[in-house]
Amino acid sequence: MRRHWQEATKVDIKGERVSIDPEGPLAQAQWVKTRYGMSTQTLPNGYCGLPLQRTCPHANACLTCPVFLTGPEFLPELREQRRRTLTLIDVSELGGQARMVEMNQQVVTNLNRMISEIEEAATEDTDTTHAG
Repeated sequence: MRRHWQEATKVDIKGERVSIDPEGPLAQAQWVKTRYGMSTQTLPNGYCGLPLQRTCPHANACLTCPVFLTGPEFLPELREQRRRTLTLIDVSELGGQARMVEMNQQVVTNLNRMISEIEEAATEDTDTTHAG
């Protein structure tokens, strides 16, 4: 499980890949923290990377939280959430709810970044597999 976690593509809310150095001096501590967080914090589309000793200042706003992580196993959920969020933005615009549009626009931007990077990583993996 640890090897799979270390090798798996992980993407943050900026659409940037996050890597865990398996040879780094804090690799074991990082793994323990990650595993503990994964086993105690469930999200429908990723993992919370916040140490459990800290309080989350983002209350139910994981897609704008700087410690949120996701990966290819959540791509269907991320795409569905993007679809639902775009629908909510459209309905809110029609209803003149500017604040609702504003709040959800960052979520869509982050979803687009994450989805794009995960899809790019999958393409690179496929290209590498076929190159050999």
